[in-house]
Amino acid sequence: MKQTRNVAVLVYERVDTLDFAGPFDIFAISSGKDRDFNVYTVGETKEALHTLSGIAITPAHSFDDCPMPDILIVPGGMGSRTEIHNEKLTSWIRQTAQHAELILSVCTGALLLAKANLLDGLQITTNRRALDLLRELAPSSVTIVENVRYVDNGKIVMSAGVTAGMDAALYVVARLHGQERAEQTAATIEYDWHEEKVQNSLHLAVSASKAELEIKRAASDDLEAMLRLYKEAARWIYEAKGLRQWSEDSFTMEYLEKFIREKEVFVAYLRGELAGCFSVEWGYEPIWGEHFHTDAGYVHRLAVSRSFKGQGLGGQVLAWSEAYIRGRGKTWMRLDCMAENPSLNAFYVSQGLSLCGRYDAEGWSANLYEKKL
Repeated sequence: MKQTRNVAVLVYERVDTLDFAGPFDIFAISSGKDRDFNVYTVGETKEALHTLSGIAITPAHSFDDCPMPDILIVPGGMGSRTEIHNEKLTSWIRQTAQHAELILSVCTGALLLAKANLLDGLQITTNRRALDLLRELAPSSVTIVENVRYVDNGKIVMSAGVTAGMDAALYVVARLHGQERAEQTAATIEYDWHEEKVQNSLHLAVSASKAELEIKRAASDDLEAMLRLYKEAARWIYEAKGLRQWSEDSFTMEYLEKFIREKEVFVAYLRGELAGCFSVEWGYEPIWGEHFHTDAGYVHRLAVSRSFKGQGLGGQVLAWSEAYIRGRGKTWMRLDCMAENPSLNAFYVSQGLSLCGRYDAEGWSANLYEKKL
């Protein structure tokens, strides 16, 4: 059964109206007929407060009775400069973040995340007029990114000023429910979505054989290269192992278009050539039954081009996946692979993964591996 995500929008005295109202409407309108999002406001109390522009609002919930958020939106405004000294508010943000799937800060909401001690090691941004203050509040381990609309660290997404929060909210909708859903939402409200090419943990550059391995979210421009890669992998499995673990015919443009639309799919490029492809998934996988649990990210459909064999790409993809899954607040990384491939299974063990399950079907089988993060 599909789960409705609770989206809590924090409000406080002198919050910026568009900072909270823009993302609120984005999630509410994109919720769809299946009610994918339950959106509500939350304040320290239920007493009426005023936005920076003087609009009176009454929070639907207080900290004491707020439903547990899956997504927490922390907007900015001049009031954030006062609220950074409100220990009850910053403590609530910190405690809520422990259980939330995703945190989205808008504008100077970044200051509140800094005071809640949530930014260690992240790439962060805020309104350009507040960058100096953010530098003072954030730990030395952060990297401040300027001149972007938003950055994505996995669990924590941060936007620049005011309307950039709407861009970031649409990005989150696309991340969770696909690009088409976000585009439909933007069209509904007649908003010109400033979509960012995210330079962050979803677009991580790492060293590989003295060249740059670039991992990023898959897009339509990647489909033809992905099709060649997956067909090559399916063909190799059959020719080398005599198994039809993957059917070459099952990889079509239609399948891959649906794949990148409905799943979090990533591509890895080396020297401008597609070197690997995989997805990270969070939902229930029927074949694993009692072995499945929700405190994990599941790496699926991992394929590395034979053209780059021996260059350590598999290990770097796994390292990237670990960081991404950890950033989403999960404590386990899991992946499945072809069971009847001793060298591949030995490789995963060498990377610190442990076998925790096996599934056998007619003509193919899979092992399930996991690693504590």
